[in-house]
Amino acid sequence: MGYGAFYLLKERKFLPFFLTQFFGAFNDNAFKLAMLTLISFHLTHNQAQSEFYQAIAGALFIIPFFLLSATSGQLADKYDKALITRVIKILELFLMIIGSFALYWESIFLMMVTLTGLGVHSTFFGPIKYAILPDHLPKKDLLGATGLIDASTFIAILLGTTMGTLSIGINSPQPYIAVFLTIVVALAGFTSSLFIPKAPSRSINIEIDKQIWRVTYKMLKQATEHFGILLAILILSWFWFLGAVILTKLPDYTSYVLGANNTVFAIFLALFSIGIACGSLTVNFIFQGKIHLPIVPWAMFAFTCFTMDLYWATPHLNEPKNVFTLINFFTQFAHWRIAFDLFMLAFSAGLFIVPLYTYLQVTSPPESRAQVIATNNIYNSMFMVAGALMVIALLHFSAAIPQIFLILSLLNAFAALLAKIYLKKVVLPVNHEVKENDPLNS
Repeated sequence: MGYGAFYLLKERKFLPFFLTQFFGAFNDNAFKLAMLTLISFHLTHNQAQSEFYQAIAGALFIIPFFLLSATSGQLADKYDKALITRVIKILELFLMIIGSFALYWESIFLMMVTLTGLGVHSTFFGPIKYAILPDHLPKKDLLGATGLIDASTFIAILLGTTMGTLSIGINSPQPYIAVFLTIVVALAGFTSSLFIPKAPSRSINIEIDKQIWRVTYKMLKQATEHFGILLAILILSWFWFLGAVILTKLPDYTSYVLGANNTVFAIFLALFSIGIACGSLTVNFIFQGKIHLPIVPWAMFAFTCFTMDLYWATPHLNEPKNVFTLINFFTQFAHWRIAFDLFMLAFSAGLFIVPLYTYLQVTSPPESRAQVIATNNIYNSMFMVAGALMVIALLHFSAAIPQIFLILSLLNAFAALLAKIYLKKVVLPVNHEVKENDPLNS
């Protein structure tokens, strides 16, 4: 058996779930981008209106993660995760039917309702995404399976973003393709979910707390009681902070700093997504199924190096002198360097998230594993919002986009140093049972 983890795609205990989560991630992004393309290019009359609806859309999608993640974790621990997944996929199909009418009628209100529903759909699927893997796979396969899940998620995001944009059309609205695409993918996701093996509850007696704020506070507090779990959650949330900052400013960086068109931006977005996917898959090739936490700070340091080089490689001009198309953009070596930096910083990020997600799976008590993942999702959401707010604050103080990248690289260097120091207090023996306050087993 090779350690590339692709052999898992032949396994019935993994492939149906792999396909289900891929189709779900694809559809979330396909509908969101189809909706935003329709609104931005056809239903609004100026940039201010377009930006307003984009901001509203982003908020509506992420709010359910704050409000419902804790409840979703409890449900996933109490009931069969495979059964919950099927219910979620039925909800997705129902939402795509509503979304189809919204796109066809060009109803912004109905689009926003659908997007909020997709946020709820993703919130309830989130804890299952990682918590179900230890129910179906032996520990030696978890690192490879997690790498495949992470890689496929970012590829699905890329494909969904691209197809969602293209399916509407820029010159004249053509929602028929988007309608057909999202419903077919939702059907495919539901069909694949029917083949997911049972994942019975290990804590059937858990009581679902209906007080949203109370259960959320309780879960956040419980995470602080286990040093290793809290550290992993914080580093993973830092990854989402980094991603939020870079992806928030990547369109403006491409257009206003480099003077390139939207085709170049599409290439940059593809490089970023593929970079994370490649990094996620590479971890298992290197460590052959073993969780190796020492790679985390070094991968973070690598992220800093490539982000800092992105700053150095950027032409520091007030206004770009040329408008670059895809063809003439890559006639300059400096632009190849920028593309390489963007790919490698994403690759580095992929290297450090997979061991941490796997660590959460093997460390969390089986009876509350989904709740731990749900807690991680809450922290992730908070850090993403913090990243967006940091960008707003820096822009308020007239920071240029390359300077924001430089500041980000310096902050990440400090975070990597802290990770290196504190990860020494967590050790993973060969059997993946975690002990704390021991020397690092490297």
